[in-house]
Amino acid sequence: MARPIESVMDINDSKDLWKIVVRCRHLWTVRSSSNKEHLELILVDSKLDMIQAIVPSHLVSKYVGDLAVGASYIMQNFKVSNNDFSFKSTTHGYKLVFCGSTYVKKTELPEIPIDYFNILGLASIADGKFQPNVLVDVVGGVTEILQTQINSDNNKSKFVFMITDMSKIAVQCTLWGNFALQFYEYYKNHGEDVNIVVLLQNARIKAAQGGFPLNVSNAWSGTKLIINDISNVEIKKLKDSLQVETTQTSQYSDFDKFIWKVEVISLAEIAMLKQETTCVTIAKLEKFEVGNSGWYYDGYAECTKSVAVKDGKLKCYANHISSEPVPRYKLEVLGVDGKFKSRFVFWDSDCFKLIGKSALQMKNELVEAGEDNPLEFPFGLDAMLKKELAIRAVFQPKFNRLSVISFKDDEDSRKKVKDTFKSHEDVSKIPISLSFSQDDMKSLSEPLSVSADFDPNAANSVMTPYKRINPEASEDVESVQLSSTKTMKPVKKEDGR
Repeated sequence: MARPIESVMDINDSKDLWKIVVRCRHLWTVRSSSNKEHLELILVDSKLDMIQAIVPSHLVSKYVGDLAVGASYIMQNFKVSNNDFSFKSTTHGYKLVFCGSTYVKKTELPEIPIDYFNILGLASIADGKFQPNVLVDVVGGVTEILQTQINSDNNKSKFVFMITDMSKIAVQCTLWGNFALQFYEYYKNHGEDVNIVVLLQNARIKAAQGGFPLNVSNAWSGTKLIINDISNVEIKKLKDSLQVETTQTSQYSDFDKFIWKVEVISLAEIAMLKQETTCVTIAKLEKFEVGNSGWYYDGYAECTKSVAVKDGKLKCYANHISSEPVPRYKLEVLGVDGKFKSRFVFWDSDCFKLIGKSALQMKNELVEAGEDNPLEFPFGLDAMLKKELAIRAVFQPKFNRLSVISFKDDEDSRKKVKDTFKSHEDVSKIPISLSFSQDDMKSLSEPLSVSADFDPNAANSVMTPYKRINPEASEDVESVQLSSTKTMKPVKKEDGR
């Protein structure tokens, strides 16, 4: 007589001959300090009870071809041990360990949902109704970018932002490593009409402590990040809700968007700043500043990152393979306002708007003229000079410069900015429902470096907390960390690592 099917909830260490019908909810690889890899998976049954299972390294080759996320199985014969993980993916008291006699048979089991997420609402998280050592599923719409740190070469990347759900409670979220890179790649490649909703499966929650706020983050192993996948019921439901919010706040003018949540200050006031600040100012472009890298950098056609030869192949810093580099503008320009001067860094898209030609066109014209000096500044670049602009930029005290996000060259915008200098009134006319100031943006869940190879640049800000800007992203080759006290709605990267 065959053994009966048993419930996941009943599993304990009293025997090894358990027989269960389950669906693989999540599957990932873990590399040990000895460089060996084993598999970990989360199994769920028809009662939506879950248990974690492990395939030891010596058995990976035997079972890896049979296991897949979303597939359902009859499984039996395991070693059972206590669920003693520091961070538990389930609340079950035990875990299953595959052994040589473990049986796995793929079977259609429609009674077990394919996409089951055990979502913990942000209101419950804010109220402290969570176990800090248990990983949970969290969904939220991105409302505000707080900090960006991109170091793809050494995996020390970090992206900090606020999320909210239909409860309107806002919680800070920090993505580390490859998860930060995944979010950044999505963020910079999507336009201003996109409401970004993220779902973190197996997320870690860290309670507020000292000067550090309550924070949701990925765990280093086992977390899955899903972004704007409308086939996911939880994401679609929240996106639809956020879309209603954004359409209700679309009446603000383009200039209101331009000055939203920034300091509107003169070059004289910028010179006195001691911390990184997003601001709007007025400057007349006087001359190019000659640095170490000329007027352009070699970028990648799709993601705008700079490229270099790695392992015999031309790759960008996100490891995209390129057949040939694409020149992209990066120009340092001295801007003046009366007797005050500041250095501005203009990136590819804004240079194109001011010059009227791409960096590739400009470089080709030099080649056709017989000029092969890569440090030759084409005469056509001078089309940028002598223009007075209203400029939105990030002031970087470490480099004593302003990294340009966007600009306006019409007389009405310049006059409004100058009038604001005189009044020093609160220039933001946008109703902010979520106001959070992060004065101390130290690493919140792991001791990562706070240096960032990042430089922001964008066309226009966005009016609603949920709408993101079109970030044709730019990364600088020097370290930049976004202001932790100002909203950085637009992030546009064009060079960097």
